[in-house]
Amino acid sequence: MMNPVSTSAPAAQRVAGRARLFCGNKGGRTRLERLYQDGSAKIRMPATAADPLEAVLINPAGGLTGGDRLAWEVQVGAGASASITTQACEKVYRAASDRAEIRVKLDVGEAGRLAWLPQETIVFDRAAFARSLDVELAADAEALLLEATVFGRLAMGERTTQGNFHDRWRVRQDGALIHAEDFRIGPDIAAALGRPAVAGGA
Repeated sequence: MMNPVSTSAPAAQRVAGRARLFCGNKGGRTRLERLYQDGSAKIRMPATAADPLEAVLINPAGGLTGGDRLAWEVQVGAGASASITTQACEKVYRAASDRAEIRVKLDVGEAGRLAWLPQETIVFDRAAFARSLDVELAADAEALLLEATVFGRLAMGERTTQGNFHDRWRVRQDGALIHAEDFRIGPDIAAALGRPAVAGGA
C-alpha cells in the first residue's frame, strides 16, 4: 500500500529582526553605550566624531512581506543627541497572508535631542502592513519625527490599488500624551487616495 504524499507547500521563510541602540553624553560628547542586533535588523554608524551621533538602520532582506517583523529601539540619554536614518527605502510587498510589522520605540532623556528621519516606506499593491511609533520624551527633550509613506511607484507603472496599511503613533512628554494618531487605509486604497481630503488622486 502506497503512503499518501503531502502536497502542502513548505512554510515560507520570514524576516525577523530586533535592534537596540543606547547613547549617552560623555564629557560633553554623545557616545554609543550599548548596541544590540538580531536577525534582519542591523545598525551601522558612520566614522564621524561630530555630534549628533549618526546611525543608519539596515534591513538586509531588502523588503518586507506578510508575516515579517522588525523592531527598532533607540534610547538617547540626558544631554545626548542622535540622528537616525535608513540605508534605503523600506519596501513592503504583496502579502499572501498575515501582515508585515515594524515597531519603533524611542526614548529621549533630559535635554536630549533626537532626529528620527528614515527614508520613505514604499507600500506596493496588495501589501498588508502595520507600523507603530511609541515615543517617550523628558520634559525638556526635543524630537524631530518623520515617517513618509509612498503608495506604489507611478513613474515605473507600479500602482497600489488594494491593500491594508495601519500607522499608529503615540508621543508622550513628561509622562503626558501629547500626540496620538491612527491612520488606516484599505482595502480599496486607490479609492481612498482619490478623495479630496486624503490625497486628491496625487
